[in-house]
Amino acid sequence: MTKHSSPRSNKSTNVHSIINFLIQRSLIRTGFRLAPGWAANRAARMFLRPWRRPAAGRPPYATRETAFAAETQYGPIAAWSFGPTQTGTPAILLVHGWEDDHLSWAPLIDKLVARGHRVLTLDLPGHGRSPADITGIPILATAVAAVGREAEAIGAVSPHQPFKAVIAHSLGGTATLIAATEMGLRAERFAILASPNHPRLFAGAMMQMLKLSRQQTTMVFTAIERLIGRTMDSLYLPPKLRNLNQPGLILHSREDRTVPLQHSQENATAWPRADFRVLDGIGHRKLMTDDGVHSMLLHFISSTAPADAYSLKSDAAD
Repeated sequence: MTKHSSPRSNKSTNVHSIINFLIQRSLIRTGFRLAPGWAANRAARMFLRPWRRPAAGRPPYATRETAFAAETQYGPIAAWSFGPTQTGTPAILLVHGWEDDHLSWAPLIDKLVARGHRVLTLDLPGHGRSPADITGIPILATAVAAVGREAEAIGAVSPHQPFKAVIAHSLGGTATLIAATEMGLRAERFAILASPNHPRLFAGAMMQMLKLSRQQTTMVFTAIERLIGRTMDSLYLPPKLRNLNQPGLILHSREDRTVPLQHSQENATAWPRADFRVLDGIGHRKLMTDDGVHSMLLHFISSTAPADAYSLKSDAAD
């Protein structure tokens, strides 16, 4: 069982992270006056390196897990399997978001296993127990696709029986949809919780926090694209979703202060078989642990016609 840190150590970690950010900001801003190329590269790497979130405040899962690993060109990916392992057991893949890890899914893991599902989950590169020097959407997507292939190798899924569903949160949802539309990740249906559809959302926010000029921001964006091996615009989701034929459920809280609601609206408009639900009073990260959201997800997974209205009380998007 994973050991959780105390609230005091969690608070200390937060203070340390703030101090470290202020130091890095000062170094980068000074660097742009002395060595702009160095400063742009340092800012890009800072953007592509997640802060590892402490485990405090998140309940552990009760279900016993079996660890496995998936290999990528960027390094190994730590992953886990929960629940029954008999051939034919419907498998669910859970993908966390930026600066989370697989522990955030603990309550949902237990509920899914209790319903007879096999659950697979992972720590994305640079998160939890998966090492990475840098990360970014293409690297995250490569990890999700690799876990999908490894799931087939261990007998959790097969060419004739793919994942029953993939449930993904925030940037993990963005990576999941890239993996599904570009890298061969297969599932009968996808549930996507408040996922951004363009990396510039977070990249721009980081540049504002660093207080960089427009010219400096352009230099950092170029450095980011060099490090991840493709342009940020090539990761824009809606054009890719137009060709995604599987049913989808997109959930987004009206009070989300991390990812604008517009991103899910655009994703839902482009995705032919996606049902979009706007929820109230949940926010961003709590979508992973909210009981009402879990009820919607469990219904979505078990429904024989996932494009139905689910008989659930939530506000439909306009």
